[in-house]
Amino acid sequence: LNRDVYVVTNHFNAKGGDESLHGVNQPPSRVTETQRHQQATLVREFADDLLAADPDANLVVMGDLNDFQFSTTLDILTGDGTLTNPMVDLLGEGEGYNYVFDGNSQALDHILVNGALAGRVDYEIARINSEFHDQVSDHDPQVLRIDTRRSTSPGRS
Repeated sequence: LNRDVYVVTNHFNAKGGDESLHGVNQPPSRVTETQRHQQATLVREFADDLLAADPDANLVVMGDLNDFQFSTTLDILTGDGTLTNPMVDLLGEGEGYNYVFDGNSQALDHILVNGALAGRVDYEIARINSEFHDQVSDHDPQVLRIDTRRSTSPGRS
């Protein structure tokens, strides 16, 4: 039984220094994107190397990626479908956020899983921070449950 789970935790470069998405300059200058793209490329290369060595590996890439689910940063990680985003796949419309800034609901934290895990996870966001004035953090925690009893590969569990 292969139940090892490889977890890559991240805290990508913050958006500090970028112009506001709703500011006077449109499109805004986002100078911090370059570093996030480089960080995403390194993580993606690791994922590709791991999955080349073991196509049935269980891989989770997670953390404060400091970018939106529709951004180039996330596309670098998920673009070909090797990694998927349960927040996008499993949550209903209007529920895919874990951070509120200037009244805008956003998703900056993500948990991504590869195909070996995609059909074996439950995902939710614990709404304990972003919607409240009295916050412990400005981000809501994410919860990912992995069913280790199921397998997507024949003959494996």
